[in-house]
Amino acid sequence: MVSKDENLMRELLNAFQAEAPEHVQALNQALLQLERRQEGNQHAAFLQEAFRAAHSLKGAARAGGFESIEKLAHNIEEVLRQARDKGLHLDPEMCDKLYHAFDVTQKLLDGETVDINPVIEQLATIKGEAAATPIAAPEVEASAPAVSVEGEETLRVAVSKLDVLMAQTGELLTARISAEQRLSQTRAVRKQFNQFTRLWREVKTLATRSVQDDSQHMLDTFQYFEEQLHQVSRAINHLDTDINRDSLRLGVVSGRLQSEMRRVRMVPFQTFEALFQRVVRDAARQEDKQVELKIIGGEVEVDKKVLEALKDPFLHVLRNAVSHGIENVQARATAHKPPVGVIQITVVQRGSEAHITIRDDGKGFDLERLRKSAEAQHVDVPESANTNELINLAFLPGVSSSSKLTTLSGRGVGLDVVQRQIDNLQGSIVVENLPGEGASFHLIVPVSLAMTRVLLVSVGKHCYALPLASIERIVRPKTTFNLEGKAMLVLDHESVPLVPLAHILNLSFQPSGQSLAVIVGVAEQRIALLVDDVLTEQELAVKPLSKPLLRIRHVAGAAMMGSGDPVVVLNAADLVKSARGVSVQTVLNPSGPQAKERNSTTHILVVDDSITTRTLEKNILVAAGYEVHTAIDGIQALQQLKNHPISLVVADVEMPNMDGISLTRYLRDSKDYSELPLILVTSLENPEDRERGMVAGANAYIVKRGFNQAELLSRIQQLL
Repeated sequence: MVSKDENLMRELLNAFQAEAPEHVQALNQALLQLERRQEGNQHAAFLQEAFRAAHSLKGAARAGGFESIEKLAHNIEEVLRQARDKGLHLDPEMCDKLYHAFDVTQKLLDGETVDINPVIEQLATIKGEAAATPIAAPEVEASAPAVSVEGEETLRVAVSKLDVLMAQTGELLTARISAEQRLSQTRAVRKQFNQFTRLWREVKTLATRSVQDDSQHMLDTFQYFEEQLHQVSRAINHLDTDINRDSLRLGVVSGRLQSEMRRVRMVPFQTFEALFQRVVRDAARQEDKQVELKIIGGEVEVDKKVLEALKDPFLHVLRNAVSHGIENVQARATAHKPPVGVIQITVVQRGSEAHITIRDDGKGFDLERLRKSAEAQHVDVPESANTNELINLAFLPGVSSSSKLTTLSGRGVGLDVVQRQIDNLQGSIVVENLPGEGASFHLIVPVSLAMTRVLLVSVGKHCYALPLASIERIVRPKTTFNLEGKAMLVLDHESVPLVPLAHILNLSFQPSGQSLAVIVGVAEQRIALLVDDVLTEQELAVKPLSKPLLRIRHVAGAAMMGSGDPVVVLNAADLVKSARGVSVQTVLNPSGPQAKERNSTTHILVVDDSITTRTLEKNILVAAGYEVHTAIDGIQALQQLKNHPISLVVADVEMPNMDGISLTRYLRDSKDYSELPLILVTSLENPEDRERGMVAGANAYIVKRGFNQAELLSRIQQLL
């Protein structure tokens, strides 16, 4: 049985482990600001902030019984007291010693065994023996009153608990998709029952004609069966209504829960600002350079797991920028540049992606040195290699553009780690080089890893999921040719490798005129993956693989679909790399037999500003035999209505110029199109949005999250 004292010590330990890193981070942030502002009110404020953080760390360590951390914090506090009360000037050498003390404190917090005596001796040299005074009894600090900051109440929650809760949210979403699947099944049963009812009426009519006038019993039996059919029909209709209502309620609850849980896990990018500033500062001191780090868009929030995964890649890129890119003061003066080099990080959120740029104003990549370093690693570099191909050499293990070996550079370890980590995040990285002006790293990563929007494709009897963020468009391959033993597809006046997904995954493949090409782009590389069919677009709770399957080529994870079947989520970066080495000489015949006879009299207009969604819906409808026209917004849709005999419109809601709601209202107010059937297919799933669409005059409202082609085709058939 655990005693109360043991429980208390465990609570103190947990509280200290959560609190102490915040104090160390506050010390780093304050000292970084102090180095920049040596005078004025701001200097005094940051000095007081650093002193308060050291004092709080000392008190927390004393309460938790961490003697080594308490001693370090006390000596740091004494140095800061000398600076605050006696005007001690903290020059860069003194700051180096303080930063070292902060680092040792962090190591102790991480559970490492460190001898603190040399650190205390270093602190003592800053101002005689002032920093090595014995630890006094706890005191109430009169000169550092607590600052009252108004704000929302906060609660510390273990990340592991959030992970579990987030996983349950994903399960709830899966349950919701399953409920929608049951709804589709119920509608199918009702459709079958309606067909049976029609058949029964025909049988009744025929039987009535042949029955004799005195066969009243048979007529009563027919009447009874008819009444039973009506009762069953009403029960099925009620069931359909109830399931629809429950599905809608479950969708609202799961959507809100998922949205709130995402918000809980989201942290601002500037959370790591102090760490990045510190890394640049230390690297600049070591290289004897003057470098300033600027961060724009630090308020953009990213999932904590994504941010943690980006930490090491950022440290590599920042150190490389200081060591390889930024010149020293003399070289910058010769190049007519300011003495202080600038590294700028810009963060912008675009939908479900974070676009991050790391730019420096240094000398850029030395392409010739990269070539020689790669050749030294026995890499075959063609003489005709262009700039991008030479820059990509920097991402190979062992390749470096540094001419000398230092603790920061020249070891050929760094950018290959960056590439691997970005690939693991299902992101992309592109490097832009301007000789003499600097280099830029453009990263695109998902804002959250909790839910991933995917495109489900079929390959033979198998179903796979492709991350939608890596998909540019879907096309039916027409113009293909062979080049050096590989099939190529002409796209946007460029040649793109055409590779069956089955060949990459070592599956059997039979070429067909009905195959579709999914254009996948990673960084600046594009390939066309040939698949048998594109099934649907869906948002799934993707789970990473666990031991012993931590790393399987081409696989990013797995997810559960609404049908209850698992699906493998493929890694786009791996697919692109593998596709480059696959030789397929098959050129498809675009004039193969059609799966269905095209109905040239039924024209459907698809309106959506997303080229991926637009292409997906078009392919579904073309395969079903409809003549399909497309538009990117409401304005273009009205023009298409004038040019073609449209029988039905499928439109998104959120579009530029004229959105789907405005388009619906316009058509309903129009004399020519007031009766034209219109279906809204959108990602807006709140009941208010659904009601807004129906009030505007839409005939049906389909949510993209649970979208499947069977439901779309069923609604179209009903309306036509």
